[in-house]
Amino acid sequence: MRKSLLARIRWTRIGCILCGLVAAGVVGFGYYRDTTTTQLVEYRKTVEAGDTLWGIVGQVATNREDMSRLTWQVAQDNKIADPGNLQPGVELVIRVKKAREL
Repeated sequence: MRKSLLARIRWTRIGCILCGLVAAGVVGFGYYRDTTTTQLVEYRKTVEAGDTLWGIVGQVATNREDMSRLTWQVAQDNKIADPGNLQPGVELVIRVKKAREL
């Protein structure tokens, strides 16, 4: 008596092959992601009376930027300990990803 097709398939071997293919895909994607470079554009803005860090970053950011993360990054880059107490006359450096030009 012959076994059915499902009984004859070696599921363990197929599972190992599929896991290997997925692992190779993950490694390939990681390599691709790390080799693509993101171009940054640097803006300089002098703080004026009444300005907030969120407002200044909002003037520069595109709609694709995460405002919270970008505001945090600007505070870190410019060594701002208290973002609520910006002093007029301080020059901020803001780096954002270059937008695709149409």
